[in-house]
Amino acid sequence: MSWPVTFFPSGRTVHVDPGTTLLQAAVEAGVSVQTPCGGNGTCGKCRVRLRDGQAPAIGSSAHLSQAELDAGWRLACTTPVTGPLTVDIPDATPDAHPHTILTDTITHNTPHDPRPVGHLGVAFDLGTTTVAGTLFDLHTGRELATRAAMNQQIARGDDVISRIDAVRRDARALTDLQRLATDTLNVILIDLSESCQTSVSAIREMVVAGNTTMQHLLLGRDPSSLGEAPFTPAFTDAQTVPATELRLHAHPDAQLMVFPQIGGFVGGDTVSSLLATRLDALPYPALLVDVGTNGEIVLQHEGRLCTASTAAGPAFEGARIRQGMRATAGAIDAVWHETDDLACHVIGDGPARGLCGSALVDAVAELLRLGAIDETGTLRVPDDAAPDFARRFQNVDDEAAVTLAWNATGEPAVRLTQQDIRELQLASGAIRAGIETLLCVVGITAHSLGALLLAGGFGNTLRIANAMRIGLLPRIDESAVRFIGNASLAGAKQALLAQAERARAQSLRDRTEHIELAQQSGFSNCFMEHMLFPSE
Repeated sequence: MSWPVTFFPSGRTVHVDPGTTLLQAAVEAGVSVQTPCGGNGTCGKCRVRLRDGQAPAIGSSAHLSQAELDAGWRLACTTPVTGPLTVDIPDATPDAHPHTILTDTITHNTPHDPRPVGHLGVAFDLGTTTVAGTLFDLHTGRELATRAAMNQQIARGDDVISRIDAVRRDARALTDLQRLATDTLNVILIDLSESCQTSVSAIREMVVAGNTTMQHLLLGRDPSSLGEAPFTPAFTDAQTVPATELRLHAHPDAQLMVFPQIGGFVGGDTVSSLLATRLDALPYPALLVDVGTNGEIVLQHEGRLCTASTAAGPAFEGARIRQGMRATAGAIDAVWHETDDLACHVIGDGPARGLCGSALVDAVAELLRLGAIDETGTLRVPDDAAPDFARRFQNVDDEAAVTLAWNATGEPAVRLTQQDIRELQLASGAIRAGIETLLCVVGITAHSLGALLLAGGFGNTLRIANAMRIGLLPRIDESAVRFIGNASLAGAKQALLAQAERARAQSLRDRTEHIELAQQSGFSNCFMEHMLFPSE
């Protein structure tokens, strides 16, 4: 016997065995649910609401009030399916969040090795949260289409640590995570083929760039060693495997290449970004930064390449923030001040339900400017606060908080708490300490930088002045800061089109020095220093 479960707003229905959790059912339906804790029932962010049908409130009462439980709210990760259900996912949108997936890339006159007529190829950026793929005519080198999807592995956690831990707890999780990765790639392969009215059997080559954990999981390599020092990857050179080995929808003879990787948390996506940006060829010092849960940083000075990763944590992704969420409908994505008060923009222009990483940075920067946060990060009402601004401040459960948005009845809808600010201080301090440590290693200061390249989805949404105000980025001429989009996908495209680019990727990997930040004297002090907000 199986039970139908329908998810809204997508309207997708799956049939699952009794006892299957709502989270597992959502994954089977291809529906995204927030799971920062990896589905362990500890974060309380996988809230869903029963529209029709009944399900026990197992594990939900720790995060939901009795009134919410009575109204049908449940945690998806702990709630078993015991009969037919219709479920609302409040953080979902009918169009599967396409606005959150960055596919724009920088462009170069990339070399192209012509293949036989009719041969197609796909370049992938395999991200922790999202996956993007671009289809090419390998005979002409022409780009045909780009598609993207949520990484189905998010059912096992929003970050790589959650997925590594899942494998360490149960070796069978590796098979499941590999399947989820290949299922995601297959969704994109089919979508690309249908959009260009061709067959997946015409796809002869694929190139994948992703972080070290994602590349391990795709290939079915145990990532457990990445979860503890010295964070040693199972491989560092590029890997090429038959597509059939991964059950990918392509020609029976198709090959898939996975990028070389530098270290446990400096992966193929960083190498691919180096390839795309030509960072090593710039005639001035330049910094490449991908801000995220694991911030990757590369510094080039006089031909020398140094890289490091820094554990910023998931605050920039909205996790560990009281009302944090991904950049989906209902999320505040921008905050600014108007006449000594705050204003904000909500994705979808509907009611605010939470805030995403860019709004977190904006809000703290503006509160610093308004004197509502001091250098230590302490939140307080300014002595000269205007009445409209002063009424935003409250104590909630003995914790200082400030309201960013009100609901239709004038009650607080989205608050920023003192703990949220502390989480941002940790994340921002980690990234900035990594930057400053690399600058120290090569013996230059930030003022010497000719370019600061920001890669990735979050970097693309940052307001530079606000990132500098909170100390996330060093204060340099804003004209030197460039948004480079999905550099990982751009490099994968280059490697797909030309063998010489694949060789250059390996050369970049070989010559890049991996700096272990924890082993650098002064890193801890630098981290502590940059957890404080800079004075204006």
